[in-house]
Amino acid sequence: MIRLSLAVLAVALAAPTFAQDATLARISGPVSVLAEGGTRFVKAKGGEQLLFGDTVRVGKGGIAHLTLRDRGAVLLREESLLTLQGSPRRTTLAVKYGEFLIGLKKTLEAGQTFKVRTPAAVAAVRGTLFWGKSDKADQSTAYAGFGHVVAVTAQGKTVLVEPGKTVTVAFGQAPADAVPSTVGLEYANHFAVEEDLQGLGDLAETDKLKK
Repeated sequence: MIRLSLAVLAVALAAPTFAQDATLARISGPVSVLAEGGTRFVKAKGGEQLLFGDTVRVGKGGIAHLTLRDRGAVLLREESLLTLQGSPRRTTLAVKYGEFLIGLKKTLEAGQTFKVRTPAAVAAVRGTLFWGKSDKADQSTAYAGFGHVVAVTAQGKTVLVEPGKTVTVAFGQAPADAVPSTVGLEYANHFAVEEDLQGLGDLAETDKLKK
């Protein structure tokens, strides 16, 4: 009985380490976290471990960097609200409002999915660097691609956003056609905290993403 109890205790103590789904790696300004099932946001200090179901809120003037284990990173600018959903193999980032830069460092394997859901549209990728913004006022969404194709779907229509292109989606409407983007790679610097971009700067410079 004693051995069994010790074994159970060891597993329980180890569980949080394996349960970690993301890390709030670096922050600047007002950032807070709402744990799944919680009732209030708690001020973040940076370094917090996040689980699917948790929500990150970035206040005015703030920036938050989320790292997704070894898969990549999500950078949020001020006045953003994001909830982690799904699982490591089928991940959805629910962005109620705000601006983000997302980079996946390797192509997803068969059976894996990675999506970003806003009130206006859903974007699906296999592995790439891309920018997006969900407007808090009118709930419209815009996406810009830097690497591989980003598939943006709304109201039953899908538009493929190639590198150097942007697509906009008005709330309740199908996506417009993709057009040349005004959001360049240099815009990524707006997401930096002390010149750190969680490796997304290097990702943007690879030949793979320039194709």
